[in-house]
Amino acid sequence: MKKSMTIGDFSDFGATRVGDTVTFTYELPQLGSSKILLFHSKTFKCLHEIRVPKEYHMGRVISVSVTGYAWDHLCYLYEIDGKIVLDPYAKKIMGRDRWMDTKRQENLYQVYGGFYDGSYTWKEERPQIDASDMIIYKLHMRGFTMQHGLHAALKGNYKGIIALLPELQELGVTSLEFMPLYDFEDIFYHTHFELDENYQSVLVAEAPMKTNYWGYGNAAYFAPKASFFGGSEAAIHCKEMIEAIHNAGMEVIMEFSFTGEATDDLIIDALRFWAKEYHVDGFHLLGAGLPAKRIAAEPFLGSSKIFYDQFPRECLLQDDGVKHLFAYNDFFQYPLRRLQNHMDGNVNELAGMMRRQEEHSGYINFISNNNGFTLMDVFTYGEKHNEANGEENRDGSNYNCSFNFGQEGPTNNRMIQRIRYCNMRTALAILLLSQGVPQILSGDEVANSALGNNNPYCQDNEVGWVNFTKKKSAQKLRDYVCQLIAFRKAHSVLSLSEPMQQSDYRSTGLPDLSYHGREPWIMGIGDEKKAVGILYNAAYGTGKKEEDVMVCINFYYGEESFALPKLLGSRKWYQVTNTGEDVWNPSKKPLANQSEALVPGGTVTILIGK
Repeated sequence: MKKSMTIGDFSDFGATRVGDTVTFTYELPQLGSSKILLFHSKTFKCLHEIRVPKEYHMGRVISVSVTGYAWDHLCYLYEIDGKIVLDPYAKKIMGRDRWMDTKRQENLYQVYGGFYDGSYTWKEERPQIDASDMIIYKLHMRGFTMQHGLHAALKGNYKGIIALLPELQELGVTSLEFMPLYDFEDIFYHTHFELDENYQSVLVAEAPMKTNYWGYGNAAYFAPKASFFGGSEAAIHCKEMIEAIHNAGMEVIMEFSFTGEATDDLIIDALRFWAKEYHVDGFHLLGAGLPAKRIAAEPFLGSSKIFYDQFPRECLLQDDGVKHLFAYNDFFQYPLRRLQNHMDGNVNELAGMMRRQEEHSGYINFISNNNGFTLMDVFTYGEKHNEANGEENRDGSNYNCSFNFGQEGPTNNRMIQRIRYCNMRTALAILLLSQGVPQILSGDEVANSALGNNNPYCQDNEVGWVNFTKKKSAQKLRDYVCQLIAFRKAHSVLSLSEPMQQSDYRSTGLPDLSYHGREPWIMGIGDEKKAVGILYNAAYGTGKKEEDVMVCINFYYGEESFALPKLLGSRKWYQVTNTGEDVWNPSKKPLANQSEALVPGGTVTILIGK
């Protein structure tokens, strides 16, 4: 086969293959020399060196089209000014096909770029999920599938996700947020220089230190993780998984953790690539100083849901025609935890977090996240227990607002168990009855514990994995979450896309949102207040036969009385549930006392007016 080289088209960075030709386009840090190195895809022996003439430069960008090589059996690196580097735009990664492959030490943990084949015939019905309908479920591909009773071939990879889609559908979630799915280095290791027998300095790779389980850090942001998606066919399998999720009526949100080595252009290009090539519906961005304004204004991402904790205020106020920018922070989590665990919480602050909404953007609410305690551990441990991470328990947040209720860790004490489960139901109810978009951490619906580790970034084991136990108490909790999600979906007034005004601007007879205490229409503003009643007026919902919803939240230890406002017309109050009970048991009869509800301490009572 005749080998040839011509100038490329400079259109896309990376290595793009069309038939027998691969176009390499890459950037030089400064004007200088470079080579394309071609390696055997199995032995990783360097077979060819291609020197790139200066006439193929455009400024500091090189684009060259190369023909005549057996591309199916090759991979590549660049040599720039004598330094061998991985293409940051590589759309396929080779050499890291197996998870935590310790044999890679022999090759200095080197990985190589592969040649991406973008051809794929999509057979999907891509769902269009409005911000007001979203129920997010955040998961880690390995953690979600390793302890779920799956066949070994389905554990830790995309096949397990596909197999478990019916279960996620049953739960009622609409949006799956995946922790990193792009190809990251899953081994923490060190290298050092030694003198060989000829007294030459050579680089030596040390044995693996521990696992980069979460996947944060420098990464190949354009390539699906080979060990998650079946090695050399990762691109195809990744698309198959996303297609299956879409056909199951759910959308895909990808978490991207960008480090300081990622340029603004690379960040924009990566997001555009995944939106275009893999039909990803949104992105959760991690990293300080990201080009938030550029991302918000990027036309190719104009309908992609984007979560970030540092969007400038003006970005959240702009009208893009669709609500797709979301503020992502822990402002909802801590007021709730302080109140539940009696750490001087402020019910007015929580009420503000429950109603926060913007006309053109949104908020993501959560009560636990991967970089903190699981929901179960919030009520099981008073202190973090991260010793297994190898950092003498110095890592992870010291500010958890958690409480163990008399026993640090698991217990057989039934009273403590009841209190813990009651608190979990209460937290989940408040999350799902708030205006912002709710996000559930995988495993919280079955009382998963990380054994007090609030930073299990390196725990690729039972600590970091979700324990999908078959215990009756855990299954009851999951059933309860299913009912909460279904209730939210059935009452649109709980998730209106516009901010509530706390006034009756449509002249329906009641304000859209109102607060109540021991007296109707009077919330009370003192810091000593630990209870609040919230009335959502059905007339402001989008459904034809909406029900009024009254949420009575009691953070006192003892029982609290809530005055019930008089409803319009012939409507009466009915109790749907109280989180002190472990079953969802709506009453078919109206309350005997239509002017007062008594709510046990530490619980939430949900009432409907119909």
